[in-house]
Amino acid sequence: MSGASLKSLSSPEWDSLIDDYNLGGAARLDRWTGGAPVLDLCLSSLLRKDILLHLKLHILTFLEHYSLDDSTPPPYFLLRLLDALRSVIQSPSDPFALKDQFLISTTAIFITSQLDNDELSSGSPLTGLVELLLTIINRPNHGLDRHTRGVACECLRQLELAFPCLLSEIIPHLWSLCQSERTHVAQWYVLLLSTTILNIVKLKPSETCIATISNPTMPLIPFNVPQFLIDGIGANFVWKEKENNYKELRRVVAFLLECPQYLTPFGLVELIVAIIPLAEELELQASMLRVQFSWMLYTFEPLLCHVFLGMHMKFLDSFEGQELEVASRILLMSKGTQHHLFFRLLGLHWMLGFFALIVGKDEARKRSIVDMSLRFYPTIFDSLAMKALKLDLLAYCSSLLSSPGDANVVKDVEVDKEAYELKLFKDGLVSVSAFKWLPPWSTETAVAFRSFHQFLIGGSPHCAGFISSTSTFIQSNIFYTLQKMLVDSTSEFKGLVPVVVASVDRLLGCHKHRWLGEHILETLDKHLLLKLKIDYSLGSYFPIFEKISENDKVSPSGLLNLLLRFTIFLVEKHGPDTGLRSWHHGSETLGICRTMLVHHQSSSLFTGLSHLLASICLFFPDLEVRDSARFYLRLLICIPGKKLKSILRTGEHLPGISLTTHSGSFFDFQSPQSFPGLRRSSSISSYVHIERVKPLLVKQSWSLSLPNFGTNSDKPGFFEGIRDSEPAKEEWDSDITMSVDIIESEMPRQQNVPLRVMDAKISGIVSELRRHFSSIPDYRHMPGLKIMIPCSLRFDSELLIGKSEVNTAVNAFDEVDQLPAFYATVLKLTSSAPYGLIPSFHIPFLPGSPPKNDKPLSQTDSLAIVPVENGHVEEENFKATVSIELEPREPMPGLVDVFIEANADNGQVIRGELHNISVGIEDMFLRAILPDDVAEVDVPSYYVNLFNALWEACETSSSTGRESFVLKGGKGVAAISGTRSVKLVEVPATSLIEAVERHLAPFVVCVIGETLVDMVKPGGMIKDVVWKDSSSDSCVDITCSPTSSKGPLYLKYFGDEDNGEVVPIASSRKNIGYFQILIFLPPRFHLLFQMEIRDFSTLVRIRTDHWPCLAYVDDYLEALFLD
Repeated sequence: MSGASLKSLSSPEWDSLIDDYNLGGAARLDRWTGGAPVLDLCLSSLLRKDILLHLKLHILTFLEHYSLDDSTPPPYFLLRLLDALRSVIQSPSDPFALKDQFLISTTAIFITSQLDNDELSSGSPLTGLVELLLTIINRPNHGLDRHTRGVACECLRQLELAFPCLLSEIIPHLWSLCQSERTHVAQWYVLLLSTTILNIVKLKPSETCIATISNPTMPLIPFNVPQFLIDGIGANFVWKEKENNYKELRRVVAFLLECPQYLTPFGLVELIVAIIPLAEELELQASMLRVQFSWMLYTFEPLLCHVFLGMHMKFLDSFEGQELEVASRILLMSKGTQHHLFFRLLGLHWMLGFFALIVGKDEARKRSIVDMSLRFYPTIFDSLAMKALKLDLLAYCSSLLSSPGDANVVKDVEVDKEAYELKLFKDGLVSVSAFKWLPPWSTETAVAFRSFHQFLIGGSPHCAGFISSTSTFIQSNIFYTLQKMLVDSTSEFKGLVPVVVASVDRLLGCHKHRWLGEHILETLDKHLLLKLKIDYSLGSYFPIFEKISENDKVSPSGLLNLLLRFTIFLVEKHGPDTGLRSWHHGSETLGICRTMLVHHQSSSLFTGLSHLLASICLFFPDLEVRDSARFYLRLLICIPGKKLKSILRTGEHLPGISLTTHSGSFFDFQSPQSFPGLRRSSSISSYVHIERVKPLLVKQSWSLSLPNFGTNSDKPGFFEGIRDSEPAKEEWDSDITMSVDIIESEMPRQQNVPLRVMDAKISGIVSELRRHFSSIPDYRHMPGLKIMIPCSLRFDSELLIGKSEVNTAVNAFDEVDQLPAFYATVLKLTSSAPYGLIPSFHIPFLPGSPPKNDKPLSQTDSLAIVPVENGHVEEENFKATVSIELEPREPMPGLVDVFIEANADNGQVIRGELHNISVGIEDMFLRAILPDDVAEVDVPSYYVNLFNALWEACETSSSTGRESFVLKGGKGVAAISGTRSVKLVEVPATSLIEAVERHLAPFVVCVIGETLVDMVKPGGMIKDVVWKDSSSDSCVDITCSPTSSKGPLYLKYFGDEDNGEVVPIASSRKNIGYFQILIFLPPRFHLLFQMEIRDFSTLVRIRTDHWPCLAYVDDYLEALFLD
C-alpha cells in the first residue's frame, strides 16, 4: 500500500531534500515525500539504476542519520533493508564502493535499532544480517571483493562489540578463516577473532565454545543466536581449571601473538587492547608480551611507542631491568631532528612521566637518571617548546639531587650533589639567556622564568610524603644562586620587573611555597634596594616595592629610606617640564605608604613613615600630593592602628570600583582618547546617554539620611534594622515531680518585663505577622529582595566623528554596517545610598545612532511616502537595554552613578562617567511576599488579613509593639515600630480611580463600597482582590475620621467655627467607598494606604513601620493624583 503512494524523486530533488533535512530536521520532508514513509522512499531510490553513485552514497548517509534521529525503524523496514542489501551485494553491476557503504550503514541501523531489544531470537532480523556478513567473509583469498570482505569483518566486529558473545558458537570457523586468509584483509579477520575471544574469556558463555575449537560442531550458516544472548546466563568456572579449554585458548593467543607483522599500526593498537586483558584473565606470563612486542619501541611510529609504554606501565615487574633502555630509546627519538616536532615533544613528555613512574625510592634508578642528565641539555637549534621540556627534565634531575638519600648519587663525578645541581641550573639556562634583554612578554622570558620556578620548588615539591628542612634548602647553593640571579637581572634590566612580580605572586599563591615567596621578598628588600640608582627610572620598580610593602614579615625601614631619598631627588629635579612626572611618582609613593599602613603595625613604621610624609608635606612641589600626604600623616598620628586599617580598607570594598595595578595609588587619571568627538565635547556624557525606560513620577532631588550612631558600618542607618535573635536560654524542666523547694539563685534569669496577656484578637494579629515575617529573607545571611530598574543606553555617532566626516558619510550611514559601534561595553554601577553591591552590566555590541539630517527637504523628498511605524523601530535598534539590579538595605530614594568602559572600532578604550540614574520611592514598591503554604484561591483573603494585621500593628498605641518576629532563616528578628499620617487630596473620584488603576493596581488588596465596586470591577484593571459592601465591612478604620461615614471630612480653619451652623451635606459629596492598599518596602518594611473616596476629595490614611518614608510619600501622592 505504501509502495503505491511512493513518488520518484530526481537527483536535484534528492539534493534539496537532504539539504532541507540538514537545516530543519524531519519536519521539512513532507513537501518532498507527499506523506509517504521516508525510509521506503530511500530504499526504492537505492535500487534504481538511473541514480548516480555519489547520490546513492549520500542517500545511504541520510538514511543512517534519519534512523538515528527518528524513532526506531519498524521490523518490516529492517527486513526490506536487508533484502535491498542482499540484492546490491549479489548484483555484479553495482560498484564495490556502494556495497561497502551499504554494509556500513545497514550495520549501524541494525545496531541502534536492536541494541535495546531484549527478545533476540533466531527469527530476529539481526540473524539475517549476520548470515549475509558471514557469507561474504567465507571466501578467503578471493581477490576481487577483498576490500568488501574486510568491511564485512569490521561490521561483524562491531556487532560483536554491541552484542557480546554473538559469534561465540562459530569461533572455530573464525579461527579457520584467519588461518586461511593470506591477503592484506587478514588484519580484519584477526581483529574479529581477537574481539570474539576476549568476550568469551571475560563473559564465559559456555564451557563447550572453546573445547571444540579445532573441530567445529555448529555450521557457519544458517546462523543461530547463542543461548547466552537469549537468557543472559553464563557459566561459572575458572579457565585454568578447564585444562582442555585452557590449552585451546593458549593456542589461539599464540596465533594472535604471531600476527602483528601483518597489521597496520592502528590495527596493532586494537589487537594489543584486546591482548592485554586476555593475558590478565588467563594469567599468562607477561614476559611473552615483552619478547613479542619490544620491537615496537624501536619504530618511528608514535602510536606504537605509546602502546608499548602503556604495556610497560601495566606490567612493571615483567619489564624490570629494561627501564634505562626504554629511557635511552625515548631520548634518542626526541633528539632526531628528522622527526616531526610533535613526535619529539611527545617523547620528552613520555620521559617525564616514565621517570616519575619508575623512580620510587630506588637509589640506583635515581643514580641512573642523574647520569643521563648531561644528555638533556637544550641545543642551539631546539625550538622553545623543546627547550622548555628539556629544562623541565633538568629541573627533575635537580629535584632528585635535592631529595634525601645517598650522598654519592652522581657516579664518576668527583663533586658533591649541590655543586652538580648548580651546574645543571647554570648550564641549562644558557639556552634561554636572551631573556635579560628581551621584552617581558616574550616567550623566551616566560620559558626562563618557568625554569626558575621549577628549579626553585625542586627541593620542596608538592608531594605529600616529601619532607624537607626549610633551613637546609634556604642555605643551599642552588637557592642562593637563584636569588642572586634574580637580584642582578632585575637591577640591570628594569623590564624584568613585571615578570619577577608575577613569579613572586605565583609562589605567594601556593600554600606550600608561600614561605619561598616571602624569603625572596626579604632578599629583594635586603639586596636589590641597595643596588638601585636614585633617578626617574626608579619608578619602574614600584610594583616590587608594592609587594615588599604588602608583606608584614619584611621590615619597612629599608624601603622607607629609599623612598625618602627618592622624594628628595624629585624635589631637587623639579622644573617646568617635570610637573606631571613629579605628580605621578609622588602619587605612587603615597600609594606605597598607604599599603604599609594597611599591612604593617603602626609602631614598626611610625618613625620612618612620619619622616617621609612630613618631608612630602613640607617640600614636595605638587599641591595635591602635599595635601594627600598631610591627610595620611594626620591619620597616622591621630588614629589607632586597628581603626586606621579599617578606614583605609573601606575603599577596597566599594562595589563597581576595581583597583589599579598599583593599588596604593590614591589618584587615578585616564589617558585622553584620540576621538575628535572627545576633543570637541566637555565629557563623555555629552554623546553617551543612559535613561530610564519609565520616568519617575517624582523627580526626587533629596533624600533623608539618618546617621548611624553605632560602630558597625554594616548595619543600616535607620535606627535598629534587623538584629540577631538571642540564644536560647536554659529551659525549665516541666516534670510534675520536680521539687518545689527551689533556691532563687538556681532559677534562670528572666527579663525584667511584666507578664503579658493577649486576647484572641491580638493573638491572631501576632500569628499572622509571624507567618508573614517568616517569609522575608534576612539579607545579612542570604540573598535579599531585589528591585530592577530598566534603562536604555545609546550614543550619538555624529559627535564621535569629525564634522567633515559627517558630510562625506551621509550616504554611507544608509547602511547599518557603516555606523560606528561600541564593543564589549561594561557599565560599572555604584551608589552612596544603601543599595548593596550593584553588579556591573555587560553589552557585547552597541551601534551608534545615525546622525540627523538637518538639510531642508526638497520638493521630491517632501512628497515621498515613508512608513510612520518604522521610525520608532529604527530608533530602538540603536539602543541597548540595561537592567540595574538593586538590593535595598533601606527603602529610600537615591542616585546610581554610572561609569562606562567600552572599545571603539579602532581599538581604543573609552572610559568616563555618565549621567546618574535617579531611584525613587516608587521603585521600592513590591507586593508582599506570599508564603508557600497559601493556596491560589486564598491569596486575596491572605492579603486582606495581612493588611488588617499590619494596620493594627502600626498603630502607635498598639499592644503588639514589643513583639519580635523571626525572619526567614531563623537568625534575625525584627520589630514593628509604627506611625501614621493623613493627607487630603482634592481631586474628582474618577481621576483618583484612574490614577490608582494605572499605578497602584497590583497593590490593592480590598475594595469596599457598593458604588466603588461597581465603578472599578467592570474595568478589569484591579483583580484578584476582595470586594466588600460598606454595610458588611468591619475592617474600615472609622476612628481616625472626625466625621461620620455619611458626611465629608471637615477641617477647621478658624477657631470660631464651632459656633457656626452646620451646613447640610449634599448628596453629591457622599462616601463612595474605600481602597485598601498594601505595599511592601524592601528589605522588611510596609506602607499601608486606606483611601476614603468621595466625589471631589479623598482622605488618604497612611500607616507604616518605617517613618522616614513619609517624607517621600507626600510628594508621591501629589504627583500621582494632582498632575
